[in-house]
Amino acid sequence: MFELKDRDGLARIGILETAHGKIETPTLLPVFNPNQVTIHPKDMKEKFGTQAIITNSYIIKKYDDLREVALEKGLHELVGFDGPIMTDSGTFQSHMYGEVKLKPLEIIEFQKAIGSDIGTVLDIFSEPEDKREKVETDLKITIERTKLSADNKGNMMLAGPIQGGRFPDLREYAAQEMSKIDCDVFPIGGVVPMMEKQMYFTLMDAVLSAKKYLNPSIPVHLFGCGHPMMFSLAVLAGCDMVDSAAYAKFARDGRMMFSDGTRFLKDIRELPCHCPICTSHTADELRQSPNQEKLLAMHNLYVSFAEMRIVKQAIHEGRIWELAESRARAHPALLDGMKCFRKHADFLEKTEPLSRDLAYLYTSPESYYRPTVSRLKKRIMERYEPPASKYQILFPDATKPYYRSYWEQISKIKDKNNVAYWVDSLFCPVPIELDEMYPISQSVISEHLEPGIQQEKLKVLKEFMDAGIITPEIKHWQGKETIDSIPQGEPDLFDMNLARVKATADIQFGRGAGRALLDGKVELVLSPKTNRIRNVKVDGKHILSMRAGDGIFTLKLAGGQILHKTFPGPKMRVTVHPDSAEFNRKGKSVFAAFVIDADTEIIPGDEVLVVNEADELCAIGRAIMTRDEMLAFKTGIAVKVREGCFELKLKAGS
Repeated sequence: MFELKDRDGLARIGILETAHGKIETPTLLPVFNPNQVTIHPKDMKEKFGTQAIITNSYIIKKYDDLREVALEKGLHELVGFDGPIMTDSGTFQSHMYGEVKLKPLEIIEFQKAIGSDIGTVLDIFSEPEDKREKVETDLKITIERTKLSADNKGNMMLAGPIQGGRFPDLREYAAQEMSKIDCDVFPIGGVVPMMEKQMYFTLMDAVLSAKKYLNPSIPVHLFGCGHPMMFSLAVLAGCDMVDSAAYAKFARDGRMMFSDGTRFLKDIRELPCHCPICTSHTADELRQSPNQEKLLAMHNLYVSFAEMRIVKQAIHEGRIWELAESRARAHPALLDGMKCFRKHADFLEKTEPLSRDLAYLYTSPESYYRPTVSRLKKRIMERYEPPASKYQILFPDATKPYYRSYWEQISKIKDKNNVAYWVDSLFCPVPIELDEMYPISQSVISEHLEPGIQQEKLKVLKEFMDAGIITPEIKHWQGKETIDSIPQGEPDLFDMNLARVKATADIQFGRGAGRALLDGKVELVLSPKTNRIRNVKVDGKHILSMRAGDGIFTLKLAGGQILHKTFPGPKMRVTVHPDSAEFNRKGKSVFAAFVIDADTEIIPGDEVLVVNEADELCAIGRAIMTRDEMLAFKTGIAVKVREGCFELKLKAGS
């Protein structure tokens, strides 16, 4: 059972329950080889906080002394580790040394017999250079073996590897087919050669292609992702677990791992690390130590676990994109992997949160292609209703909020004519009334953008013109010259606050939401300190509250009723089971297990309408999951309810 606890897009903090304890993801599983003990699993747990390890059931089965102890006393006694243990099946050995003499069911039965917490299917390893016909044949065999293994897994959790070689469509097909099988973990297989050859674009393409169609309630494991410089990219792509034999292999070669790459100890003069090994030794002392291999392995594990903690903190802070972008700059091949995310922008948007607690930071050109940017462009083009103005002015980017920066200029135009104002922000041309909404106001942008980004911005401006959102005659701000070019006409009746409410509601809820919500006598409650909108009342009813941190609305029950009448289902809806509906009416949150259906466009952080099967409004709240996640997860909160309709139901019945 896997439960979602926190998230930042595809990157997520979760709890995986096993027979020997819980695993909090994302996490690193060190590879333990009983025949080559560098660091004992007991030390891994006590010194490094290791939650789970992975070892190879084929190796244990192959050697008599290991096999006999494992069968008699169990796997955990053999390796000396009382936490969760995952076992590989021998597939990697077939990749390294040729075909192994095992039958698929034979190795599953052995993993069960020795007490593995998570056993792995004996899949067929597809090499990156394999031709499509061979990969298709291998994939078919892997799927059949997984079905057979699932039918015979007993109480053991089963890892069903996702193969498909370098072909994204085969990875997609594998994910679809494997999601129909009773697996508990989905490892992405056949990727070690991609890492060894630094084919990071191909690797990320394989992972993201699979993630699109994998059951989201099942954790994803990335086989062989043992270098800390890869962790943030892997987690950003939706991997919940990784394993590492590199900590020991690199140590045997005299190599030290860091978050920005690998260095040979022989070349190091100063140790750029704060781990216990590096703070208690000099580089010369490590070179001269008779325990050099173990010390370097310990350093490698310290660095690896420290990096995973950095990744987890980035998820909690909503900073996983910034972290991955910075790590990708460590190597050109990693940067290629980062660029692969552009290819999957539409998919990434589905899990991209509505906003974050911290500001959007532009760290590199890759920042421009984040899903939060592409979503903003789409929503303005699809949902924004431009005012009926004959003239439009495009201001250059400035200090946020834009309206305050340009108030003096706007005040000189207001009495002349009715004008619509836009700002040439990094993201796209932005209506000035959206200037307080995330990520427009909550962003820190480099003043000197790269030429390529400038060209992208010009392309987007043309797209807005082609769509009719902006007129080709828009005036680019030239100071007094622009003011003089506006002829005298009808005075501008533009009310910035009302326009802000309408535009924000349309972008957030859908085109037409603003008109519906403001249909009546409107009262805006402003902050006495900042003079910004805090609450919106219509006909005396509190319908919306604007969050100070991100300029986005939280929906009140009265506002939810308006949107429920305005938009037909399934728009904004999360439909719940009757057993849940009565609890939700009383203000209790919606658990995923009770969701029957939901709007496919719901994203994490969206304000949603909780309804029963008759489409009666039961509650309003904030979505924690996407529709696919709500329908897949059997535990965890799907919607955090803010207000229930229990009192309204009582009044209606009286």
